[in-house]
Amino acid sequence: MGKKITAFIFTALFIFMILKPEIILEGAKSGILLWFEAVMPSLLPYMIISGLVISSGFSGDMAFIMKPVARLFCINPSASYCILSGIFFGYPSCAVSAAQMYRNGIIDRRTACFCACAFNNIGPAFIAGFFCTGILKDTSTIVPVLILFYIILLLSIIIIRFCFFRKISIGPDSMLPEKMASGNIFDTAIMSALTNIAKLGGYIVVFSIIAAVISLIPWKYTGFLCGLAEVTTGIERLSCVFADKRPLIMLVMPLLSFGGISGIFQTFGVDTDGVIDKKKYIISKLTAAAVSAAVSYIAVYVIGVVGK
Repeated sequence: MGKKITAFIFTALFIFMILKPEIILEGAKSGILLWFEAVMPSLLPYMIISGLVISSGFSGDMAFIMKPVARLFCINPSASYCILSGIFFGYPSCAVSAAQMYRNGIIDRRTACFCACAFNNIGPAFIAGFFCTGILKDTSTIVPVLILFYIILLLSIIIIRFCFFRKISIGPDSMLPEKMASGNIFDTAIMSALTNIAKLGGYIVVFSIIAAVISLIPWKYTGFLCGLAEVTTGIERLSCVFADKRPLIMLVMPLLSFGGISGIFQTFGVDTDGVIDKKKYIISKLTAAAVSAAVSYIAVYVIGVVGK
């Protein structure tokens, strides 16, 4: 039965591609441009440098400012670099770092999985640049929206840590030797980064096409459905419908916390070692979205500190 349903879906999709090629073309162009102009320039250098930093054993020294955060959530301080990646660099930087640090024996599998589930989020540059400046066209919203986002993130991490990851050993603050045995870490870091960035491009194109198809639905909140598939496309669609900042922020914040199905597949795509528990990751993202919806409603409509 499952195979028949899958075959039917792919057949219907193939027919749609023939009958509506302009929709597929629009989605593909949007995804390729997003990948080429925004994702690759911002993430590829990070992935290469991050690979070198972790392989060289300097991750702990670079992320020392995040060690208090690691201790706050009762995890190995060696995971501080994962926290730094997730908070400042956005998808899927934290997942990439967590997988590589597990592979190199710096952190255990459970800690790597927790870091990916809790800290792998959209970065502040996307929120400040794309959403506040590009969509809201109001730079005065950058600070309050970022504060709101990180309050939501903190509450979400607390719930994820103590509801889904109770059994995590703090362990010692492990370190790698200063010099690695392999002299080919540059080639390894570059090839790994290129492989991961190519995977991200594929996922972004596929889900941009899906979002373009969803956008054909004649409904006021179609943009939100698009955002569940691919965040960037969804936010753009919502901004065309909602001129008032309050409902726009209210709808966008849960999408930013969830990250879109595209973000989930991107994260799973870079997890070549099977570190992430897929079920826990999805539940964690849904939890973050639920927390975001509640906190955003209070901030926008009850307190009124955001979206005036």
